[in-house]
Amino acid sequence: MSNVPRRKAFLISSLALAIGAGNAVAGGFEKATMWDAKYSALGGAAASSVNNSSAIFYNPAGLAFIESNDVSLHASPTLVQANGPANGSDYVKGERRFVPNAGFTGAYRLTDDLVLGYGIYGAGGAAAKFKDVTTGNDGFLTASLTDDYSTDIKIIEAGLALAYRINNNWSVGGTYRLTYAYADINIMSEVLGSGVSVGYNDMSGIDNFSVRLGTMYRSDDNRWGWGLNYRSEVTLKAEGDYSAKLGGINMSTPGQDATAKTSLPMQISSGIDYLLNDQWRLFGEATYTNYKKIDEIKFESDDGSVLLPALNTNWENQMNYRVATEYYGLGDWTLRAGYVYTTAVVPEEYAAPTFSTPAVAHTYTFGAGRAFMDDTLLFDVAAEYNRIKNTDVKGGGNLTDTSKATPGRYDSKAAALHASVRYLF
Repeated sequence: MSNVPRRKAFLISSLALAIGAGNAVAGGFEKATMWDAKYSALGGAAASSVNNSSAIFYNPAGLAFIESNDVSLHASPTLVQANGPANGSDYVKGERRFVPNAGFTGAYRLTDDLVLGYGIYGAGGAAAKFKDVTTGNDGFLTASLTDDYSTDIKIIEAGLALAYRINNNWSVGGTYRLTYAYADINIMSEVLGSGVSVGYNDMSGIDNFSVRLGTMYRSDDNRWGWGLNYRSEVTLKAEGDYSAKLGGINMSTPGQDATAKTSLPMQISSGIDYLLNDQWRLFGEATYTNYKKIDEIKFESDDGSVLLPALNTNWENQMNYRVATEYYGLGDWTLRAGYVYTTAVVPEEYAAPTFSTPAVAHTYTFGAGRAFMDDTLLFDVAAEYNRIKNTDVKGGGNLTDTSKATPGRYDSKAAALHASVRYLF
């Protein structure tokens, strides 16, 4: 495979969040919160109030309300773990995996009404690993196979945005997105009683056109606001190397090329915030993601030898409900806390230990922020904990043409620290 198509394949490698991670713990391809410490502390409830360079991600219309130009650095180191019946019958604890996430964003006012935003930042990603998983059975014509069931995902998005302030209350904005993804995926399954190990390795590519569009309203006294953020759907296609073993027998040519296809679905968020008094502001937001569009993930190879041509997902649409608060009664410090309730994406019938756990997810966040150097340097920190479990998953659905979803106990968890430094000028 030439380097040009490989570089142009895209975030489809994030399909490994369904195949081999399950560590976008809430489900689908994304976490409930991302890299900005301020808005992570608010559970991601930013669509109505974001007024700095992070608006390029949360709602580009918010750029029009910036008070100063800024450049910002963000870091969000995360530990994740997925557990489940990875060997087909027993509950197995997966390895704890470290997932780095970070970002750089900036905003610059071009005119009184027009603001430019730019940035590069993590848009998703996960890591999961079950060591020495055994599938299949040893028999006269069958053989078991023991191997690692794992994934490594890195998704990076670059954005360029413009926002226009229509009047004192209303603004609109849009972000052009360029997204790069890398994934290394190793799948364990079963075909005709024999164990199968399939690797989709060095999957990478770039999607060069997708957008975020937004609008925002702020009241004259800034007591309350409303925001709407829309993300367009992207058809995903990635290319990389393919390898396969059936009962220990190599079933592919070394370096065989493979293609994977799925989509990153449309998403829309709507939020509101309200200042109760001088000390408290409340936030609420709902995010809808059209994951029902993804009913399978397809694989192809140049010679047509793919052992698992498709994974049946039959995902459900996702809703994130976010509530949060800010407290201003501690002098120079602002305290923040949030909660996110996320509906299940993976149906119980199609559960797998490396899919997202088929249950609702709960995310708890807390953080603080302070300004330094005559309010030109802002520092925010946050902590996040995410938990999801289902102790009685029914399973039974056809994950592939030859293997069914395993019943049993499934759970996932993630913990993250977020830190952001913003310089105003």
